Amino acid sequence: MTGRIVELSVEGNRRRTRLSPEDRRAQLLHCALAAFAEHGIARATHSHVAARAGVSIPAVYSYFRTRDDLVAATLAEVETFLDGLLADSLARKTLPADEALTILARLFTDSVEEQPDRIRVWLDWSTGTGSDRWPAYLEVLGRLHHAAEATIRRGQKANDIPAWINPKAAARIFIGGGHTVALMKFAGATKKEVDAALLQLVGGATGWTRTPE
Repeated sequence: MTGRIVELSVEGNRRRTRLSPEDRRAQLLHCALAAFAEHGIARATHSHVAARAGVSIPAVYSYFRTRDDLVAATLAEVETFLDGLLADSLARKTLPADEALTILARLFTDSVEEQPDRIRVWLDWSTGTGSDRWPAYLEVLGRLHHAAEATIRRGQKANDIPAWINPKAAARIFIGGGHTVALMKFAGATKKEVDAALLQLVGGATGWTRTPE
């Protein structure tokens, strides 16, 4: 049975809450995302997570026995998050291609405010070209590229996207543009600036452009 376990203290009949193992692990992962977002993938440690969770360092080690375990679990959270964005956009093949691409761009952009720690860890992960985590990043990036490319090809078959668009190149630029827009938002870009960038991003991938309102 998952959930919170409530214990009754003999002294003063005070009730205190102890998290179940499942909830404690989820809490530690949440704190790990925040720690990795602040300190970076290469520097975040069990002690950073423990301090954020308000638990002992050995308590974190009991769930993540090595730093590699902690890093892998944290990056897996980011990977699951990105896969969820794909499921809510490009995987919905009943949507017109340009609409699906627009939804993904908007979901990713909104995530900068709603899930900033996950986006910061993703951005940091993308810079680790010399780390042992780079192959895993390339695997995730490849899935993003493939999904965007398949969506563009689907749009071409429906005659919604012109044949002169190179699907593979357009997909790579489109996904890469998400990093740029995220950086814009972290740098304090206005909504009008972000919206203009999104229109340009989707327009480049689909062969059409519109003037921002």
